[in-house]
Amino acid sequence: MNEESNGDERRKCQRYDRSDLTINVARPGLAGFLAFNPRSECLNFSLTGLQFGGQQSFQPGEKVILDLCVADITLKELDGVVVKSREEVDGSWCTGVKLCFNQRRMQRPHITRKLLQIEDKLRCAQAYPYPARDS
Repeated sequence: MNEESNGDERRKCQRYDRSDLTINVARPGLAGFLAFNPRSECLNFSLTGLQFGGQQSFQPGEKVILDLCVADITLKELDGVVVKSREEVDGSWCTGVKLCFNQRRMQRPHITRKLLQIEDKLRCAQAYPYPARDS
């Protein structure tokens, strides 16, 4: 199979952009369980962390629990720590979170595998933003 036909084949696959990634953010413990945790908008994603926008404010160093979902890939209760948070002009908050892979629970192989799958789905949308033309 040549390079060009391989690219066309990838263009025919479903692509997802960052807005398709559902992020639920909560504080750990009872406070996070009882509070309303609106969905957040993904602004940036990588294997080590993510950046999201939402109405909740967080402080640097604060621990958070993340649920991620795109297409059929779901990860629940990922541990993270806020590295940066700033208020935007419109009153929303832009927050950066680093995933805590030093915790034993986060070192399970399925977590890394699913994070790689999510990153791949989001990267395909950037590499192949438009569908292949049918000839």
